[in-house]
Amino acid sequence: MSSSESEKIIIRTPNWLGDLMMSTAFINAVLEYYPEAQVDLIVRAGFENIPLPYRGNIVPFDKDKQSAGAFGRSLRKHNYDHFYILPPSFSSAWMAFCSGARKRIGHVGDFRNWLLKPAKSYQYAPRTQHLVKEYLNLLDPSFSAKQSRPHLNISEKWIDQQLQGKQLPEDYLVLATGAIYGAAKQWPVAHFQRLAEQLIAHQQTLVIVGTQADYEAGETIRQGLERVENWCGQTSLTELIAILAKARLLISNDSGSMHIMTALQRPQIAIFGSTSPVWTGPLNPNAQTLYRNLSCSPCFQRTCRFGHYDCLHQIIPEQVFEKARSWF
Repeated sequence: MSSSESEKIIIRTPNWLGDLMMSTAFINAVLEYYPEAQVDLIVRAGFENIPLPYRGNIVPFDKDKQSAGAFGRSLRKHNYDHFYILPPSFSSAWMAFCSGARKRIGHVGDFRNWLLKPAKSYQYAPRTQHLVKEYLNLLDPSFSAKQSRPHLNISEKWIDQQLQGKQLPEDYLVLATGAIYGAAKQWPVAHFQRLAEQLIAHQQTLVIVGTQADYEAGETIRQGLERVENWCGQTSLTELIAILAKARLLISNDSGSMHIMTALQRPQIAIFGSTSPVWTGPLNPNAQTLYRNLSCSPCFQRTCRFGHYDCLHQIIPEQVFEKARSWF
């Protein structure tokens, strides 16, 4: 563990919200490993207001306004000692190379090995160990995913600030029906609708969250039901985090909302279809996971190549409800 006060570190965080949430385990490990170092973060533009752990600056990157190379060159004046590259892309390694950082640490692949110093080999085949562990291997292979979990450290004051003007129920469960990646990660709306009926029958209040694209599904779920509010497309990202922080339980697909709740270490039920809980499951002692583990799973596809989506359809609402009851 270094104690050098002169160390300057920057971390290129992932572009996907879920991966960013998982990367908080790595960021916290770096903060612990280098207790006196400046630790800056590069985040996708739009993510800069998330309460991420860091000890320095958050630097937003908008690929539509600046190339990876130009952005990297703009960092040269900071003279970084370590540039950790979490995304597996060529462009993120090119950004690090152009920054002039003394050490550029990332995994091999995508024809980028020559840009890295050092280029780290995967300890196991990709997607066969948790992504958090893959990240931690870039810092120190002795770090375990159990030792460093995803974590957002937010206060009640921060939560209240985000929810100013929002009239939420006093006590509620959250349903997050969407998954931007694709249909092979989305539990059927009809299943969510049946689950909502069961939860309402047991006197639960529900808040549905998601993007504007999820609004119609939210309306279908709440049709004919009392004590169900559809907030899809009506919240900012920080408001969503605050809503989840106050929820008694989240029921979701493998999605950004699932990973936010994991980083909050709050009660959750996660439904997996085409993806693998071994690779991206919630590292949260308050989490329960449903996964069919069919012969065709995990395929990691956006849509089902067989057209049946059995990995999702075969997880029935009654199974989810029984798990949810422990949180009533």
